[in-house]
Amino acid sequence: MTGMLTRRAMLAAAGLLTARSAVAQTWPTRPLRLIVPLVPGGTTDLIARAVAEPMSRGLGQPVVVENRAGANGWIANDFVMRERPDGLTIIVNNVSTHAINSAAAPADRPLTPARGLVPVAHMGETPQVIMVPGDFPARSLAEFVERAKAAPAPLVYASAGVGSYQHIDMELFAKRAGITLTHLPLRGAGEMVTPTLRGDAQLAEFNLITAQQHLQSGRLRALAVVSRERLPQLPDVPTTTEAGFPELTTALWNGMFVPVGTPAPVIEALHAHVTRALSDPDIAGGLTRQGMRLRPNESQPAFAAYIDAEVARWTALIRELGITIG
Repeated sequence: MTGMLTRRAMLAAAGLLTARSAVAQTWPTRPLRLIVPLVPGGTTDLIARAVAEPMSRGLGQPVVVENRAGANGWIANDFVMRERPDGLTIIVNNVSTHAINSAAAPADRPLTPARGLVPVAHMGETPQVIMVPGDFPARSLAEFVERAKAAPAPLVYASAGVGSYQHIDMELFAKRAGITLTHLPLRGAGEMVTPTLRGDAQLAEFNLITAQQHLQSGRLRALAVVSRERLPQLPDVPTTTEAGFPELTTALWNGMFVPVGTPAPVIEALHAHVTRALSDPDIAGGLTRQGMRLRPNESQPAFAAYIDAEVARWTALIRELGITIG
């Protein structure tokens, strides 16, 4: 009996390998659509376009980048989650469009990115930096807290909008610091720069790519890096952990996802192609110079576990802070 079960298990395993081989040989049969849930020009769009061409070469089919911006990423996510799970429609999401949207979605919403998409590959992350206008007197988070407590009216922080990671991070910072801040929600990270430069907002959390030129010119000043490790580009700027706020560790991560039900061999193939693209020295060098930290060697299961932890973390923060989105 045991021998019969063993032979059946071996035959089943052989059948699975044959099926996977067949899928790998016949897929893809048409061009792939790589959906970006944001407008062109941002970090998520940048990394999507960087991998599209080398993936096209490797797959033997065009990988066409398509921006479907709107509703904090919901328009694109709803579209992809309802597409056929054949690996021909994929999406590059980030911390806001995937984790925070999933965490903040109403309980009766039938599909969220966490329930309707499968993680494929961790593409990289861009460190965040907490900054003030260049002429604002504070030179550390501690000094900012002191000035906020002494100010006759609440100081203002800018964010990319209600429910953005900047919004949640700054509310968490204010609560942990024991201060009150006024929220200036805008329509995207790109719109945060101007009001911060002119002093309409006294505090903002930017990714390094967006703010680097203004740091170099002195029009913005970095108070802390939102990370557990200091950045090579800003070696003298302390981390939020060093500054006394260890819970502020948000990274603007980007990852590739496909609809639930996509065959495992297709997910494996996509993971291999995107990680191969990110390992290319020219592509990796260009993205690294932009301030990104790439993750070409992270496995698909490890990325899936990371996404689960991110959704759980943001769910807990939104509940603690009482933030209502939508």
